[in-house]
Amino acid sequence: MRVSLATEMAPPFVLVAHFFIAGIGFLLLSVFVLPLLATQVEGYFISSLMAAFSHLYLLGFVMMIIFGAMYQLLPVVLEAPIFSKDFAYVQFYMYLVGVILLVSGFTFDGYHLLIPYGAVLTYASMLIFCVNVFITFYQLEQWNIVAKFLFMATLFLFVAVSIGLIVGLNLEHGFLGIDMDYWIKAHMLGTLGGFVMMVIMGVAMVLLPMFSLAHGYSQKWIESALYIHSLSISLGMVALLLGYLTLAYIASGLFVLSSLLFVIQMGIIFKMRVRKQNDYWVRNVVFALFCFTCNSVVMWFEPVLGGVLVFFGFLLPLIIGHIYKILPFLIWYEKFSPLVGKQKVPLLHQMILTRVADVQTYLLFVAIFFLLLAIFLHVKSVFYIGSFILAFSVILVVYNTWYTFTYKIKE
Repeated sequence: MRVSLATEMAPPFVLVAHFFIAGIGFLLLSVFVLPLLATQVEGYFISSLMAAFSHLYLLGFVMMIIFGAMYQLLPVVLEAPIFSKDFAYVQFYMYLVGVILLVSGFTFDGYHLLIPYGAVLTYASMLIFCVNVFITFYQLEQWNIVAKFLFMATLFLFVAVSIGLIVGLNLEHGFLGIDMDYWIKAHMLGTLGGFVMMVIMGVAMVLLPMFSLAHGYSQKWIESALYIHSLSISLGMVALLLGYLTLAYIASGLFVLSSLLFVIQMGIIFKMRVRKQNDYWVRNVVFALFCFTCNSVVMWFEPVLGGVLVFFGFLLPLIIGHIYKILPFLIWYEKFSPLVGKQKVPLLHQMILTRVADVQTYLLFVAIFFLLLAIFLHVKSVFYIGSFILAFSVILVVYNTWYTFTYKIKE
């Protein structure tokens, strides 16, 4: 499947930029908040502070970037325009306000009443996204593997945020006699395992072959992963909502199997790549896949270590690595492609500060090592060291993306 990031079907870059800029801003805020979690390195429990950070990082950073990427890639993959760009703008601003209210409610004791309002706004914005995507899918005539992943991801998102809304309202009013711990876990599983992971699996089948110039590989591994992963998330959510723990263990085993199939497929793509240069994108992607594979084992014994591996070892380098590839291309296409043949235009690699990206990447790896070590040894000071190194790494990401956004042709 050979595609380009930009076609006549793609939305205006300014729409995607809204989500990317906000996502990077939330990432910067997240790493400044991270040191506050040092007091919780000695155990695994759900607290308001952990909830605030999780929503800030996952909803503010990860989901914002994914929404922006999907609005850019869906029209390209489906060869059909997004149903409504106006809906996308409305979703962005509702979602932005909803996340701010949610995080504020979880962070400050005096503002806990904001949680249900933030939950409703966030739910409504995601509902707009789901409707926009589902109607876009309605125009689709042929379903490829990427379309199937993105459709299932959106379906899981709808279910997960509906559970999240019920949990948010129940925290305030207590109108349902449910096990909040299990329902929160079902909400997290549907969002992370269902939506985020399936988007990553689907989008990876577009971006990795495109950036590495790989072709001629079999898709049998990822096709198996699609069905096994969908089954694992469905069984896992049902098990948590109904309290069937035996079923949850079966779902966990299926999740590990689908994850390994995904990693095998990515390994095959890398093996078939024509572009052999091991730049910052390759290092980020390989490191992310390594951490993801490790998590498949670690999560059975140390859930907190598994959480760090997923949050910072897998999601963060994977997203940052692709930001370094996607943003220069989209900005080049928007600003400089009309000038081709009229004047000298920059090459894509010139729109990224390569040395800064290299330093940032290695700092990120070191930071993750210290965070994992802190959790393993239960030492706060080591957690602080990892947090500060991570903050500096993210500052370099912000600097590099700012350089790309403001890039001007040098005389």
